Amino acid sequence: MIQSMTGYGRGLTGKGAIKVSVLIKAVNGRFLDVKIRGIDLDPSDDKKIRDVISEKLVRGTIHLNLEIESGGQSQTLSFNKDRFEAVETILLQIQKDYGRHLDMGDIMNANDLFTHVDADSPGSDHLIEAVTNACDEVIQMRQSEGLKLKTDFEERLSTLEHILSEVEKELPKEFQKRINRLKSRISELLDGTAVDESRMAQEIAMLAEKADVTEETVRLKSHFQQFKTLLGVNGSAGKKLNFLLQEMSREINTIGSKSSSELIVNHVITLKDEAEKMREQIQNIL
Repeated sequence: MIQSMTGYGRGLTGKGAIKVSVLIKAVNGRFLDVKIRGIDLDPSDDKKIRDVISEKLVRGTIHLNLEIESGGQSQTLSFNKDRFEAVETILLQIQKDYGRHLDMGDIMNANDLFTHVDADSPGSDHLIEAVTNACDEVIQMRQSEGLKLKTDFEERLSTLEHILSEVEKELPKEFQKRINRLKSRISELLDGTAVDESRMAQEIAMLAEKADVTEETVRLKSHFQQFKTLLGVNGSAGKKLNFLLQEMSREINTIGSKSSSELIVNHVITLKDEAEKMREQIQNIL
């Protein structure tokens, strides 16, 4: 079944007192555009998160906000032993070669040697789990919205089919009126000049045939059926539905341009109006 591209989702995981909170907001977008905010991520974690979103959410503009909740968790100090020993070796070498003593405190501060580390910081697995849970909630909302859109599309397709059936009822009368108009016009131009009636009838029929919209109505009904089928498929169908709607609009416009009947033209206007409403809605289909 079709899905909407809009949705919200939240994922919460943690280890000890450290909690990872992920909030995802998905909106319309022609392609997949992931915007991550909140905390600085390791490049490998960033890629893993984007891969999960690409697989699960497929398309749309995705706003993802990451938060780390420590709950008052204490921090520990980490001593950079390698840096300390490297600097000390250099200072001793300077004293030996140049007879000058340099104090390590003059060239370094505590932040160069000690770093604060969360005693229980979240790992990649917790980040991915939180993102996955948030994506699953987004998908649930997308499916719920998709069901509403599917119902709306089916109702509008039913309206289009009804209007088209009314157009088809008018076509034989429209065809005959066109022939009569052509005969009348030709008679006026000939002004009593003798002509081959059989040949004239053939030519008039050919001219009237060029304005016939039977092929367009047949294709339009086929498009309606294809549209219904796509509404029930799993996965991303928005681009196909949009293309199909463009084809439907093209057939409707052709019917309008070939018709001179006021009743048919009014039906075409209604068809265009319904198709335009569908076009606006279809921009939100995954």
